[in-house]
Amino acid sequence: MNHPTLYDLKVATNGKVLLSGDISTNERNLPLGRVITNSGEIEPGDVFWTLKGPNFDGVDFVGEAFERGAVGAVVNKKVEAAKNGWVLEVENTQNALWQWAAWKRRQFGGTVIAVTGSVGKSTSRQMIQTILADRLVGSASPQNYNNHIGVPLSMMAMEPKHDYAILEMGASSPGEIDALTRLCVPKVGIITHVADAHLGGFGSRRGVAEAKGELLAALPDRGQAILVDDPWIRRIAQKSRAPITWVGRNSECDVVAEEIVSADGRLRFKVDGCDFSVSVWGRHHLSSALVAIAVAQSMGFDMDRISSALENFSPLPMRCEVIETRGATVINDTYNASPAAMEAALELLRDFDSPGRRIVVCGDMAELGKNSSKLHQTLGAQTVTVGGADLLIACGKFANDVVDGARNAGMPKARTIPCRSPEETLPFIGQTILPGDVLLVKGSRIMAMERLVNALQYYPQRRSA
Repeated sequence: MNHPTLYDLKVATNGKVLLSGDISTNERNLPLGRVITNSGEIEPGDVFWTLKGPNFDGVDFVGEAFERGAVGAVVNKKVEAAKNGWVLEVENTQNALWQWAAWKRRQFGGTVIAVTGSVGKSTSRQMIQTILADRLVGSASPQNYNNHIGVPLSMMAMEPKHDYAILEMGASSPGEIDALTRLCVPKVGIITHVADAHLGGFGSRRGVAEAKGELLAALPDRGQAILVDDPWIRRIAQKSRAPITWVGRNSECDVVAEEIVSADGRLRFKVDGCDFSVSVWGRHHLSSALVAIAVAQSMGFDMDRISSALENFSPLPMRCEVIETRGATVINDTYNASPAAMEAALELLRDFDSPGRRIVVCGDMAELGKNSSKLHQTLGAQTVTVGGADLLIACGKFANDVVDGARNAGMPKARTIPCRSPEETLPFIGQTILPGDVLLVKGSRIMAMERLVNALQYYPQRRSA
């Protein structure tokens, strides 16, 4: 098939085209460039797709987009096309984005792989991509493009000649994954874990599980479900008409990990006698590696090829990223946080070989609904019982709950510090951390805890006695 054109876009979205007077060619002869929704990221040849948010309207930035080299813009109101450019006017730009993604899906002949789960989605997606790209050609969701805007934007990279497309799917309320699956029509569905996340929208872990099950219900008979051996996933497995591949440590699974060792920044294990060595910190990444192995097997890769490819995996930033600063070790796990992810990070802290103290700096876990206070108290207790922390610095709305949990679990009051914001923690961290210490920094995305990791590199160092 030829490259999609402005005419294809117009037909798919039922839009109205306005060409500048400098364009004399037919719409059928105008190829489309990348679709970009942020005017500041526009490069020559791109299409600026305007969207409206609570605090902005993309239409206000059309002029800037054309100045940066956009060839066209998709808008919901009359806008003049720039010289040598075009404008496509549609009724609703977000709906039009879905219509165009659906058009892209209809032209696509490869395997669509959808990944969801309370934790581990992004790492799983990246590991699958690392293996498949070793022999095949395809695309994967960039960053965490996993919602009603991110998924259709990810689908923009799908090309008819590609072998696969890996799409990450998130949800904060029932029905969202169902809608996304109707858009992208996956053949392979992966669920990594079911845990307490977005409870404000789901109400309970059962609600989370039911939402993830929407992916299973969407798979065709000739598809493939790849599921982590998780009690809640077992409860929803019957939703799948497709065959199921179970992965985990249980000998009854189809893909079983054995001889698991996590040390020195590598996760080592065996599957069917084949050795694997993955560049990640922490055992909790094992599930992501196993689902990636299962996907690759389903697409014809042999185990030696999978092992070789996975050895080249590069961890994503801010996901158990271990760095050295001021003689101390910092575990930068600041991308996001949920109760399950917090516990996994605390296990990594506990197992870390360090001559100094174990310090936890944690921010709020968001979207936990009515259980927020209780779950933050549990987190505080786990800093002691799971992480073996010597010092706790908590920040955010639920900092006092975290501190209370730690004190109730036996941590001395003098070693627990509640703060209102991440910025308020910096003097305590900067004056406390010593060479040899290991520091875990983690919180939900809204807390932007990575700012602390960056600031630590410039904060005056305390001198040891």
